[in-house]
Amino acid sequence: MAKTQEAAGRGAPAVDTAQEDFRRLLFEAPIAELAENQGISIDEAVRLRVEQAVAEATTPQVTVRPIEPQGKLIGFASVNIGGVVVDDFKVVDGKNGVFLGAPSKPDPTSRTGYRTTARVTNRDLQAQLDRAAAQGYNQAVEKLLARAEAVRPASIREQMAQAAKEAGKENAARPAPAKGKEARDDR
Repeated sequence: MAKTQEAAGRGAPAVDTAQEDFRRLLFEAPIAELAENQGISIDEAVRLRVEQAVAEATTPQVTVRPIEPQGKLIGFASVNIGGVVVDDFKVVDGKNGVFLGAPSKPDPTSRTGYRTTARVTNRDLQAQLDRAAAQGYNQAVEKLLARAEAVRPASIREQMAQAAKEAGKENAARPAPAKGKEARDDR
């Protein structure tokens, strides 16, 4: 509870902290603590932990690295399924949307000149990976665009407008020139 209030005091949403606490109970806390906290028996707590661990282990995580498009190839991805990581999936922009192509390596004995090094045989898993790849690619591109926008220098027109504003402020701060006889004595 103190952790929740402490996180809320720092501006973190209480929902995230509650999720973190539940995740800690599920995966790190003793089974007895999980059972007591959830108001369930020890057997139910064990079953809950096993179900959650299996669900997390089978949920693929896709990390996408966008590249300068080369035809339909728009990036590469790594897929992590239950701690097994397969690198070099190709992120391809096809006519039906973004999808993951299997990693391959050159093989002069094959018909195409390449040999697939990993395959996804389950259509549901392939669809899930494709969705994750499309989402990961879009997020990575948004980050790159935001980073590029942050370091982009202002255009000449914007720089000139900014300089005019600053000059106007400086001119307004200067005292007005003296008029009359005193002004002639300065010559």
